Amino acid sequence: MRTFNRILEINELEKTIRVEAGATWEDIQEAIIPYGLALKVTQSQSIFTIGGSLSVNAHGRDIRFGPMAGTVKEMTLLTPTGEIKRLTQDNSEEWMKYVFGGYGLFGVILDVTLELTENDIYTIHTEKLKTAKYESYFNNLLDHHKTAMHYARISVAPSSFLDEMYVINYNYTGKQDDKTLLKEEQGVRLTKLALDLGRQGGFSENFFWETQKLYIASIDGKKITRNNAMRSESTFMEFTKPGRVEVLQEFFVPVRSYEEYISDLKHLLSANDKNDDFKIHNITVRYAAKDNLTTLNYAKEDMCGLVVLIQHGLKEEEIANATAIIQDWTSLTLEHGGTYYLPYYRYQTKEQFMESYPGWEKFREEKLRRDPNEIFQNLFYDYYIK
Repeated sequence: MRTFNRILEINELEKTIRVEAGATWEDIQEAIIPYGLALKVTQSQSIFTIGGSLSVNAHGRDIRFGPMAGTVKEMTLLTPTGEIKRLTQDNSEEWMKYVFGGYGLFGVILDVTLELTENDIYTIHTEKLKTAKYESYFNNLLDHHKTAMHYARISVAPSSFLDEMYVINYNYTGKQDDKTLLKEEQGVRLTKLALDLGRQGGFSENFFWETQKLYIASIDGKKITRNNAMRSESTFMEFTKPGRVEVLQEFFVPVRSYEEYISDLKHLLSANDKNDDFKIHNITVRYAAKDNLTTLNYAKEDMCGLVVLIQHGLKEEEIANATAIIQDWTSLTLEHGGTYYLPYYRYQTKEQFMESYPGWEKFREEKLRRDPNEIFQNLFYDYYIK
């Protein structure tokens, strides 16, 4: 689908863009900058396609808009029976409810019309916090509307394991921009060097955390456009060590449960993983507002999403060990009223999936009704749904 990537229409007055599903978020950003417009919701990296992102109903750093599905005004869909349908959010057949966050199982997204917003200029504010203070800090942030975007990083260094955080806020300046170009990746070599050292685990993670703190402190007070705030570096994360793999997991926990959840998590995970095969390199916290739009919704109420970068070996016993830890982590998350994100590897049990996503039976029922010949299938469907 990547060659199916045309920008079909930009409506400056309505602040919308119609684009084919194989286009990337960067393609959109390049097209809308001259109009002083920006995306409402996207991932922190701009390398993904629109169709792929909507199929997992991704979320990002913005705390004033809900999930990505909520920014789609219209969609053209190729259904499993070969029909081409033009659909809106209030369509009586509710296709969007199953297509967005539906992992490609209900058809092929051909194009979408997305809502846009102004390309605001923000001032970056960073601050160090104790994790026990974050819940009240974030609730205060939501109540005072000076901040548009926000994320945080939790320390996984032995010296401050799950005890220290840095918050990064993007505060309104009241100004917009239609001239600043999209920024290129910067400082890749130095950042990769620091991450590679941290990948050794143990006290090397202390150095990596200190490096992150220095960088975060260095951007405090700087100005940035909304479009550039939505395109983080990704090249430095490349990992090519034979016999080992790095994977992402994301856990969602209600904002109201965050403090207690982190406290319990300290008893589950090893603070010093130097001699462990299972290593955690990074935890980023993002806000996921309540989602009423999709069937397999990960945010049944306002949630904190913990995006976790994990490394482990590929021997059978190493994979089994990683699976056991992640399943225990998932069980703890469920105990606190949370859930986990589905796009990643199938570590969780079928029972954990069913508990996390109680709408799965309705999802399967509609899948078989709308795609009786099971034209669209994938490994997620084979393992968890069938």
